[in-house]
Amino acid sequence: MLIKSLIGVLILVVTAGGGVFAEGSPGKLVFAIREPFLNEDGFRATTRTLERVRDTSNWWEFYQYNICTMNPDGTDFRRLTDDGLSRNPRWSPDAERIAYISGVDGAKSLYVMWADGTENKRLIKREYNIHDFWWSPLSHALLVVVEIDRPKDRLENWMVTVDGKIKRWRTQQWAEGWLHWDAKGEKIKEPKRRLLEVLPKETSWPEWSPDRKWIAFNTDGLLALAEPEVVSINRKWFLQRDEPPCQAIEEWSPDGKQLLFYTSGEICVATVENGRFKDYLNLSLYNGRDATWNPDGSRVAFIGKSSDGRRTSEIFTLDVETGRMQQMTSTAYDYFDLHWR
Repeated sequence: MLIKSLIGVLILVVTAGGGVFAEGSPGKLVFAIREPFLNEDGFRATTRTLERVRDTSNWWEFYQYNICTMNPDGTDFRRLTDDGLSRNPRWSPDAERIAYISGVDGAKSLYVMWADGTENKRLIKREYNIHDFWWSPLSHALLVVVEIDRPKDRLENWMVTVDGKIKRWRTQQWAEGWLHWDAKGEKIKEPKRRLLEVLPKETSWPEWSPDRKWIAFNTDGLLALAEPEVVSINRKWFLQRDEPPCQAIEEWSPDGKQLLFYTSGEICVATVENGRFKDYLNLSLYNGRDATWNPDGSRVAFIGKSSDGRRTSEIFTLDVETGRMQQMTSTAYDYFDLHWR
């Protein structure tokens, strides 16, 4: 049985000085919520009383995931899907559509819908896996990393338009995030082949800056930068020796001047100037995940543990300049895959 009732979203405020401040950022949050099924297995999963011999890898037997939206001040909470299998929502750059992945392991599909959840359309049907996808800056198509169930060269890049037309690249070498939209969103670009010869061998899944001039990547536990066009020509790249420790990279700011990343599970931001790191800041001072910039780059939303000691995860927002933080939700379910547009 799917849970269709809305649970009220409460607004809590958490600041260093204990004061209340107004939310002034535009845009809207999209995310997935996880709820237990209203049956014996769902109850046991929630209370952590599953039998030791029971296989819990099939999450869809115990939980349901659905896509929801909310204003950044905590108002206008809306549930957009009810299939129980939907995750990884992402706004189109024009904020008119939401793309997301739905399905169980070994049978993933890519969907797109309008911002209010209407006209839900399946663009990719029941592939073995969908690892990631990126909207075109023009919001007319998506670049998708699809895994095919075959013995070798399992990854492909697909360009899928919002009306369902597909173009495929079977280029395993570039499948892990190297193919990318150009800055205008008009075509897919492939880096020069010598780039991978110059960068550290383990480099994969780079984060392309909004102008597509720079990539950020993780190497030897450090946050690193490279300018692909220059590196490909000069055949030379090296660490600057001022890179911060990094577990994972989240995303560039909309203006391409800052990077969200994680160190020891905490949310940090690095300022980039002329291809060098200018300074760093620990934003959260405690563990968080799924951090995302607001449209003007002044605030960050993320998912963290509830401040009241409950086991649920909640949505928080942070002012990058002042460090002031708000807990935006207090609910009986968990949040995942947050994106702000």
